[in-house]
Amino acid sequence: MALIIAAKAACIPSQLEDRISKGFRAAEIITFENQLNHSFNLMQRVLRNYSNSLELVSIHAPSELMISDIIDEDCRKRGLLCLEKTIKLAAKIGCKRVVFHAFQHIAKLGTINEMLSLREKASQKCIEGIQSLDHLCEDFDVTLCLENINACIYLNRLLYIIFSASPHDLIRVVKEVDSDFLKLCFDVAHAKNTCNFIFQNPKMQALFGDTDKLTLKGFYETIIDHIDLIHLSDAKSTIASKGTDNLPLGKGQINFRNVLKLILEKGQESPIVLEIDEPDVNNAINMMRGREFLSRIITQLRPKN
Repeated sequence: MALIIAAKAACIPSQLEDRISKGFRAAEIITFENQLNHSFNLMQRVLRNYSNSLELVSIHAPSELMISDIIDEDCRKRGLLCLEKTIKLAAKIGCKRVVFHAFQHIAKLGTINEMLSLREKASQKCIEGIQSLDHLCEDFDVTLCLENINACIYLNRLLYIIFSASPHDLIRVVKEVDSDFLKLCFDVAHAKNTCNFIFQNPKMQALFGDTDKLTLKGFYETIIDHIDLIHLSDAKSTIASKGTDNLPLGKGQINFRNVLKLILEKGQESPIVLEIDEPDVNNAINMMRGREFLSRIITQLRPKN
């Protein structure tokens, strides 16, 4: 079975037209809080207009809102509301997956006990939030895909991620929610940055626990049974920021031949979304080149008849 390789695009006609013009037949739609709150019906009409040309494999809920937030209750509630709206939007247009983040960040690393306590609280908020939406997912036949995040991010300041960067956090959430409508989105670049960072930070090593298998291969194999979507871009260094994350394929440190070999050997059929940054969001040249790059490797790896 051929792997589906999709492009990311906002719910904007110019971006959707561009992806189609570059030969993409599938896309993940990224959303924003303001859009969901004020332009829901317009988004629905736009996406329906393109549904014959693009298979909408997933919709990404607003990235900046976390349903696991234990510090900002307003942010958590807004995150839940946006996730609910994204599920409903997916149902309206026949999309079967909604991707979301659920992480907890801190600006300064505390003691291991302090960080474990915060992680536990964030995990419980995440589980409770997903459980509150499970009936909606079942009613609409939409699967939530929890995405792994980087262990360290620079967003105007350095932020350490103490929940949902570890594959064990993800597995715990999946097992405790125990729903047919919760799966995982494996972001390869995020996992790469995480692996790089953890091995250089003793405190985060202690938080993560078993780091012997913390490689891209180990990360993937830990969560493989629950993966329903894959995000691909390149990455380098330890801290995720512009220039180290969501890079064009081949511009970072990831060995994509090894990644694709793993995917093919495991018989993984989850769609692959090219989550690559572009200098011009209306001209997905990096994603187009990324698709060609992957296609060449896949052709080389597939057994010859």
